[in-house]
Amino acid sequence: MIQGHRSMPILSVEDVEKSVGFFTGGLGFSFAGSWQDDNGVPNFAIVVLDHITVGLQRVKQVKNLDTWAAYFYVEDIDAYAAQVTGSGVSLTSEIADKPHGCRELEITDPDGNVLCFGQDLSPSEDGPGL
Repeated sequence: MIQGHRSMPILSVEDVEKSVGFFTGGLGFSFAGSWQDDNGVPNFAIVVLDHITVGLQRVKQVKNLDTWAAYFYVEDIDAYAAQVTGSGVSLTSEIADKPHGCRELEITDPDGNVLCFGQDLSPSEDGPGL
């Protein structure tokens, strides 16, 4: 029996509404819902892009690492790059083929989270890059 069927990375953000706007307006995600604190200020939201689900959780200060916050697989990385740059989003890194068999680009969100989007160049049953 296969147990794993979906995941949802949770990104730390300082302004949930601003981040929802970036993901929906710039990256092509759809808004799925949000929750507020007792003062009515959004403290968590969910955005989706097809089978990709992302949680956006408000924190007082985002502590970024020098690594990816999340990695997302897309069907056509070149088409996705054209879509997001057409929406005004700047790429942090240009599209490049990587030794692990993926074609990737990086985008940094307004809170400094580095998001990598990749296309598996040789899909197999074992999964991307394997």
